[in-house]
Amino acid sequence: MAAVYKTVSKKKSRQPVEGLDEEEQMEIDELLDDADDTTDSEEDEDEGDRVAAAKKQLAQGFMPKTRVLVLTSRGVTHRHRHLLSDLCALLPHTHKESKLDTKKKTAGYNLLLNSLADLHSCNVIFFLEAKKNGQDLYLWLSRPPNGPTIKFHLNNLHTMGELGTGFAGNCLKGGRGLVVFDKTFDEQEMGPGNEYRGLIREMLRGVFCVPKRGVKGMKPFVDRIIGIFGVDGKIWIRVYEIRESEPGSKKKGEDEATKPLPKGQQGQPEVSLVEIGPRFVLTPIVILEGSFGGPVIYENKEYVSPNQVRREIRMSKAGRYSQRRDNQTDRVAKRTDLGLTDNSSRKPDALETRKLFA
Repeated sequence: MAAVYKTVSKKKSRQPVEGLDEEEQMEIDELLDDADDTTDSEEDEDEGDRVAAAKKQLAQGFMPKTRVLVLTSRGVTHRHRHLLSDLCALLPHTHKESKLDTKKKTAGYNLLLNSLADLHSCNVIFFLEAKKNGQDLYLWLSRPPNGPTIKFHLNNLHTMGELGTGFAGNCLKGGRGLVVFDKTFDEQEMGPGNEYRGLIREMLRGVFCVPKRGVKGMKPFVDRIIGIFGVDGKIWIRVYEIRESEPGSKKKGEDEATKPLPKGQQGQPEVSLVEIGPRFVLTPIVILEGSFGGPVIYENKEYVSPNQVRREIRMSKAGRYSQRRDNQTDRVAKRTDLGLTDNSSRKPDALETRKLFA
């Protein structure tokens, strides 16, 4: 709107005024052009100041304002919906959207999801795609509108309700968590051919790291730890609650004769970690340069799709059945050749055991 208003005002100012000579009109036009040039330079200076302020905030440890768009496709099960609700409860900087209607994806996920992210002012997309009636679940992480995009296969899923813990103790809704990348993840990242791990690290950090400011409903508490581990070429994600016990206190339900809890170092409370969930395992499949499109940057050659696994299981069962049928056919043919059946073509001998001892 500001640009439109500026253009209209400029056109109005350039209209010839009655009673002015051509020389005076040319001088007014030159003055207007000089004024516009100074305005553009001021806008450039303001933009440079904003970039410098953003770099200064990053140097001080402030994360940029991030907002994660969380949604699923059609065909998800109740466990997938519970996973989505648990993640929205853990991460206060998320915006939950309804299911994406994949039947109308004429241009693919690129146009639909990027337009949704632009509509809700989100710069990270967390999209769960279910296939085969909920048997397979895939996770798409993207940075709209320019990318990149990472596709994971999500398995070994356990929600907070299945673990039976929920938000217990001092783990409050709306708090922030510490995102910890294990040493195993760093070791795999430093190896040759594993440069893509750095990109995955930054994408996961953008999802699970809550900014210090600019988040509605966030509480000033750091009461949970989100652990990210890299084992066997997969990414294991666990969520732990930080529990503190006062020095010298006793557990509930214990007798007075029980020993008090041990004290921490220098009289500080004893700190312990309790897993609260959710937990799941991510297997990277492919990394795209754009947002839900573009050339392939990385492809996991060791990944085997669940459809291939199910096909091999069916083929192994079919192979066992065919082997059993072949053995049965061979046994019937052998009994026929030996004359052990009634329909055998072999003539009985007079010295056979059945004839002699009949």
